[in-house]
Amino acid sequence: MRKSIIIGIMVAVILAAAAFLVISYTQKDNSHVVSLPSPAAESSGGFINDGVDRIEVNPKTVKTALGTLVRPESFSRSYTVKSVWDGGHSEETLNYWQSGENIRLSISKNKTVRNILVRGSDLYVWYDGSSGVFQSKLGESTVAEEVDRFSGLITYEYIMDIPQEDIIDAYYIAQSGQPCIYVEYKSGTLDYVNQLFVAIDTGLLVSASKYDGGKLIYSMESVSTELSTPSESVFDVP
Repeated sequence: MRKSIIIGIMVAVILAAAAFLVISYTQKDNSHVVSLPSPAAESSGGFINDGVDRIEVNPKTVKTALGTLVRPESFSRSYTVKSVWDGGHSEETLNYWQSGENIRLSISKNKTVRNILVRGSDLYVWYDGSSGVFQSKLGESTVAEEVDRFSGLITYEYIMDIPQEDIIDAYYIAQSGQPCIYVEYKSGTLDYVNQLFVAIDTGLLVSASKYDGGKLIYSMESVSTELSTPSESVFDVP
């Protein structure tokens, strides 16, 4: 009888240990899976968090994962952008405000501040301390393309159009204290290698780097993000 009790206890201990190993393995595996918001009903016009779609982030699925992210309509951010070349480098500080279709960039470099304002299809450019304001229409360019052209920022939407074989790596990782999607890909005829970190909760780019043959030639880092709506005066033309 006593022998049977001892055997029973040993079996229970073995089963408990096996269950612990299974749970530990499952938790470890889930660290590479991103929880994305599920599509809401069409009438809501957005995304809700009442359900979870799990998608493993890898080079084959990263386009789907990035395409599911949704950016806020209104927010403000500050960035630092660095460019490096043989024998020199430059650094810019960018402040960015967005409220719906209105976007403003303030770019500081070498004590010069350039302002770019997009309101609908209208584009305005001026420098601090100058009374002149350049004005034009966006034409066929999208707002994102126009803003990127002036700011030198990299947008992850570009990844949607690159060949699948140019995506080198992709996975889920924490960056600057935020859960992010990391993607590494080749771009251009010179095979530059880009590394992007995109925040899952906001769909905003956290940081980016570009390498030429292993040499860093560009970096962008988000310094701060404010998800509140900027003041309307930010989008006034001087």
